[in-house]
Amino acid sequence: MFTITPRVADSFGLLSLMDDLMSPYHRYQESSMLPVQFRDGTMGHIGGRIGDSQVQNTDKEFHIRLDLSHYKPEEVKITSDNDKITIQAKHEERQDNHGFVTREMTRTYKLPKGVDPNSATSSMNGNGTLSIKMNKTALEAPKDVDIPIEIKQS
Repeated sequence: MFTITPRVADSFGLLSLMDDLMSPYHRYQESSMLPVQFRDGTMGHIGGRIGDSQVQNTDKEFHIRLDLSHYKPEEVKITSDNDKITIQAKHEERQDNHGFVTREMTRTYKLPKGVDPNSATSSMNGNGTLSIKMNKTALEAPKDVDIPIEIKQS
């Protein structure tokens, strides 16, 4: 007979192979998720990858932070309606360390109920983090409504 141990996969070298394959990814994730302090004093992490975003939905505001470090503010267009907000960014061909590159991205967020799209403000910091804030409208408490009784003659 033979004994089954919990590390049977290790005898085939699969666990160390998986560790080797995943290790660079985990090192990247750990280094890219370091906390940052934003200008408004809040702490967070965008994630370190282009296009990463954070969404904060509180009782008072809806807040989006989006990494657009490869774009200039004039290359970004933001549009909104009552249901969604769309961010489009595009730059024409430019040279980088590896040659020439053209980039274009579009990201759309569904707006939660109570957000006033007319209150939207946006800013972009020197690191290319776009910040969009929208106020929420105060939800009115239900009012007592008199409902008249219609009298019908039989």
